[in-house]
Amino acid sequence: MATLVRNNFCIAPFNQITFSPLGNFSPCPEIGGRPWINPDGNILKMWSSENFEKLRSSFLNNEKNSICNRCWAQEELGQGSLRKRLLVNSTAGVPKFKPGELVPFLDHHHKIGPQQINIMVGNKCNLRCRSCYVRSSITYKKEGQYYQEKNNLKSSIYYIENLKPTEFSDEQIDQIFQLSGNVGRIEFYGGEPLVDTKTLSLLQRYVDSGLSKNITLFYNTNGITPIKEVHYKLWSQFKSLEFNFSVDDIYDRFTYSRHPGKWDDWVKNLNFVRNYPWEIPVQVTAICTVGILNIYYVPEILDKLDELNIKVFLNTIDIPNYYSIKCLPMAIKTAIKEKLNRYHSKTRINFFLNYLDCDEDLSIWEDFKFWTKEKDEYRKENFSITYPEFYKIIKDYDPTFTY
Repeated sequence: MATLVRNNFCIAPFNQITFSPLGNFSPCPEIGGRPWINPDGNILKMWSSENFEKLRSSFLNNEKNSICNRCWAQEELGQGSLRKRLLVNSTAGVPKFKPGELVPFLDHHHKIGPQQINIMVGNKCNLRCRSCYVRSSITYKKEGQYYQEKNNLKSSIYYIENLKPTEFSDEQIDQIFQLSGNVGRIEFYGGEPLVDTKTLSLLQRYVDSGLSKNITLFYNTNGITPIKEVHYKLWSQFKSLEFNFSVDDIYDRFTYSRHPGKWDDWVKNLNFVRNYPWEIPVQVTAICTVGILNIYYVPEILDKLDELNIKVFLNTIDIPNYYSIKCLPMAIKTAIKEKLNRYHSKTRINFFLNYLDCDEDLSIWEDFKFWTKEKDEYRKENFSITYPEFYKIIKDYDPTFTY
């Protein structure tokens, strides 16, 4: 059957797969393996699963599949979605396909395996970011148990009683390698991929087989984790290497949002990677995920990253929903928009202004206040001190948010 590229088409389910050791999987990292689960964790079965086939068919029929609501919502607000980025040549900035064009890879060749594999390494991480949760950082478990017991919660995203540190089994590593007949790019996400050791054995298999010279590696890292010599030794035998260094804020606000990480350590690691005597092409980008905690400070964050001479990719928080800028009360949104409208490169942040025009949800706003104060109490931090200008705006609107 001919594959025609139409306006609602996404190439992701035809050329990439995202999965975790627990058997969760999805087409792309944007939805992070959340939609589906294969209970036995067999990665080969995931690629040929009924879930994938149904999603492929929906895109061939030009349907807007609800699984991909994150991209559809971003596009409605003028943000560049992953779906659209995948259909554009990133270097030339032109569409990869013409409307109605037949794409031979999608018709048959994809059955051999994906061109890109996105690996969610597990739940091991050395940080407890405000916008994260225990399934992505096992270090949240003790803190989450405190919240559970203190507030008599039936459940929360910060604590799962029997959750243990997870990593890929030897069998799963073998399955990933078997799925690599077409692969030219492998992306690693966390937890924190640089604290994971099991995937190093996968890299060694690519090196031993000679496949590594045709594969680009990508790491989405918190930028705090020191890189070991074993990484450098393996990486040097691949085609190229890319990093996203996560940075949600700067100085003291960095630690508040990415506890207990330090801004100076992030800058030190960034400079070390950029100055390392690489023998392969290397690209380093900063990724700033914007939510309630940092939306007011976006201009300062971008100016600082520009000063560091690093390209920045801007993203938005959707989960947990009480950190999304959509749920800010309208009066607070108005004050933020006044500041953002004074930024010297407004086109760079226009989609944030669109987000701020969304309707408020005050029930979620109460959740934001609750969890901000709960985490402050446990971590001995203070929102009003760390974010004094923004706190004043919030306090003027909502006097109940007291410290």
